[in-house]
Amino acid sequence: MKLKSTLAACGCITALLFHPVVSSEQDSIPVKPVTLRGVPYSLLVVNNPTKIAVAGDTAVTITAPGRTNLFNAPDSGYYVQNAPRLCFKPDNAFLLTARVSARLTEIYDVAALVIYQDKDKWAKLCFENSALKQTTIVSVVTANRYSDDCNSIKPDKDHIYFAIARKGAEFSFFCSPDYKSWELVRHFRLEGLNDQMTIGFAVHGSRRAKTDSFSGTFSEVTYSAKAPANMRDIGTR
Repeated sequence: MKLKSTLAACGCITALLFHPVVSSEQDSIPVKPVTLRGVPYSLLVVNNPTKIAVAGDTAVTITAPGRTNLFNAPDSGYYVQNAPRLCFKPDNAFLLTARVSARLTEIYDVAALVIYQDKDKWAKLCFENSALKQTTIVSVVTANRYSDDCNSIKPDKDHIYFAIARKGAEFSFFCSPDYKSWELVRHFRLEGLNDQMTIGFAVHGSRRAKTDSFSGTFSEVTYSAKAPANMRDIGTR
């Protein structure tokens, strides 16, 4: 299946020795919703980014303060939900793609595509500086309060193309170095979703000082309210 025709219309753990760290999601800041040419819906700003910059109507850069994250550690010692997000309510079937770029200089710097129902049910596909100080594609699925954390491909560039596909409760994550050939990163299911679920973009830098900041850019964004025929293969262009 050609991707072009379809478009026509994980995480990280911080070691804690004593007390659990808990940080709840903050309210959306009262700013004008963001619009991008490739998305037919307005995007809502969540969790107080330091800055949001839209270039024309085709790209957006989100800047997050330090000590931000989106991760529910399996050992229950780290439960943080304060990563700035830019999100919208999607259709029951869709394909979202974006070019994701960032200068990953600190451990656990992350720019990600995100699916978010609530604090205990969400998933993200991350362009991340891993614990080994390597640029890594990381996927995180949180289906019942606690997150898993899966490291996969190690790209050698400062950007990557990501795709999220949905067909009801079925989801797939894909990545590509060039928007031509796509590789499946994750195929999974999230039950119990409702019309409050959102998708979009997130940035966080959990190891940075609170006064420090980290930016990720999302460009060449496309959205189609149609799932791929094969949820494990979105084809080549």
